[in-house]
Amino acid sequence: MSSGPARRTAFPFAFALALLAAACTSATPTSTTPTSTGPAGPLALTDVVTGLGATTDLAFLPDGRMVITEKDGAVKLRGTDGSVALAAAFDVDTGSEKGMLGVAVDAEFFAATRRIFLYYSASDAAGGNDLDRHRVVSIALGADGALDRASELVLVRDLRGPANHDGGGLAVGPDGKLYVGVGDTGSNSGAPPEPPQEPTNHFATCLSNANGKILRVNFDGSIPADNPLASTVAATACGDAPGAGVSAAMLAPPRREIWAWGFRNPWRLSFDPVTGNLWVGDVGEISYEEVSVVRAGRHHGWPWREGPHGWPLTKCDEITPGAGDCVDPVYACRHGAAAGGEDGDCQSITGGVIVDNPAWPAADRGRYYFADNVNGRLFSVAVDPARASLVAGSRREVAQVQGGGPVSLRLGPDGDLYVAVLPGRIARLAPAAPGAAGAAR
Repeated sequence: MSSGPARRTAFPFAFALALLAAACTSATPTSTTPTSTGPAGPLALTDVVTGLGATTDLAFLPDGRMVITEKDGAVKLRGTDGSVALAAAFDVDTGSEKGMLGVAVDAEFFAATRRIFLYYSASDAAGGNDLDRHRVVSIALGADGALDRASELVLVRDLRGPANHDGGGLAVGPDGKLYVGVGDTGSNSGAPPEPPQEPTNHFATCLSNANGKILRVNFDGSIPADNPLASTVAATACGDAPGAGVSAAMLAPPRREIWAWGFRNPWRLSFDPVTGNLWVGDVGEISYEEVSVVRAGRHHGWPWREGPHGWPLTKCDEITPGAGDCVDPVYACRHGAAAGGEDGDCQSITGGVIVDNPAWPAADRGRYYFADNVNGRLFSVAVDPARASLVAGSRREVAQVQGGGPVSLRLGPDGDLYVAVLPGRIARLAPAAPGAAGAAR
């Protein structure tokens, strides 16, 4: 890994793939150090699936089976008996951070559709190119455990993907819509947010392309009538190159799938089932990692702001008139040491979820759990009473992943937290059994 800004990516594949051979041949649970304590004892991180390829995401079917995606295009199904089988293999571009990147499950899976959703980077041979690299598709899972490739329906395309910052987050909302996190394609500036300077990539701030955005579509790929730009004729545009510039005077038809904008690499998304709020972990550049609660039709700051710093908040309304001031993240974690009341020791965030499992110790419930892909640390932060922000000064480390980077955090049907680790495994965070404190099993 390099030590400069270029490594501030969704997850460091060069590092992770170097570990792949060892991880894929080991069935031994990874050693962890549980540090979160509560009335019923600490939480422990324990491997539940090993021997996988370059794991990127997971999701659960209503019957408890697990859908697992791997960077090389494989989609696997883990049965409730622990067996793992290949459901399909897609022809994907695996360069840099590209590949099979995300999965979500239709809430009506058994009732009507047997449908899952995938986000992947189509290879050149499969019709992809740098201006149309990523696909969001729906596809049916047969009763035999295989994906029916004939049923594949492209819901979103024309997502740029020349290298990194490819996004890949998928989440099904309580409104029955599919939400998609798309990265800004990279082109780092290598500069801190202050003093403010002109960005080197404007894609996240213009509305004529879908990069650097949270998108929202119906399950058939059509545009919901209440999307913020659904009836907009012209909106802020930018050129074909990341640094081509942007202004409120540059207008073009918008991408009507856009739900919110101003993101660098919204890597993982989750909905709070209590409030319906959409929480996003957005990978930072050289100064801050962010957690945002997404607000529809609003500009969330990038590339004008990183964390709670940078250009004035009014810059966002200046560039995309009518969007209001920039929406700052509800939590920002510094690269390097903590300072100025801000947490430190973050490098590349993997957004997470709020855990409310009543079987967990009271001290560990109602907290937002996220991870750092580079240093392998799992953290939790207290959620405010309105479940709309995080409480300053409440972060604590929960566990340390060894030998790989956490790339996805999902709630299981048992209410425990499942962590996809690149390379090669799925772990579960849950209360440790009596007498098991300090040891992973």
